Amino acid sequence: MELRPFLAGITLSVVSTWAWAGGSAVIEAGMGTNAVRTAIEFGDGNMRMGTAMPGMEGYMVMTETGIYMVTGMGGRPTVLDLGALMSMMGGMAGDMLQAQGVGLNNGIGQVIELADTGREEVVAGIIGRVYNLTFTNDRGNPQTQEIVLGRDPALRELSNTMATWARMMAAYVSVDVGGYQDTMDTLLAHGDGILRMGSAYRLVSLDGSAPPAARFTLPAAPQQLPAWLP
Repeated sequence: MELRPFLAGITLSVVSTWAWAGGSAVIEAGMGTNAVRTAIEFGDGNMRMGTAMPGMEGYMVMTETGIYMVTGMGGRPTVLDLGALMSMMGGMAGDMLQAQGVGLNNGIGQVIELADTGREEVVAGIIGRVYNLTFTNDRGNPQTQEIVLGRDPALRELSNTMATWARMMAAYVSVDVGGYQDTMDTLLAHGDGILRMGSAYRLVSLDGSAPPAARFTLPAAPQQLPAWLP
């Protein structure tokens, strides 16, 4: 199972001291036939993430002990410890993500300017403020895109949960995302999360109802080394 559907469009945020509750969301990243929808459930610092598309099986689970990939190989659930696998792969893990065009900072480098357009836009039922964001991309080149920031408790928790996930993934592949934290501090001083960025990322839906705790329970003991590796 490819990692791209699970990693695309992920946003970072500052983890606040606001109490964990829970909810679920669907985000869409990419455009046209390349668009991928990802379903995310979160609660009490845990997360479950899978591709919200028919025929796509498997999902990722984050708990306080780590991040795991769950698949249904051979009709039986198989749980892969991503931390153990990526540590074993060393620098190859980071190279693999780069080869798939996956970044843990959403492609935003340093914020140059965040200009309020004075407009509002409703995304996923949440009223957001529209800004023109000028920033440096991964190559250091400046570009400007519209970004919509909204305020909603469940949106803040979604942002917090994804921030935890991104830091854990970055640690697995030895990627430093510390500098990006300043960027998100700037953005999220104006809202609880990103509702839309340009035409390649948007929040499709958000529900503040906490999912059952069983949704974050692993269906089998984690395998430290998958059978398909030598």
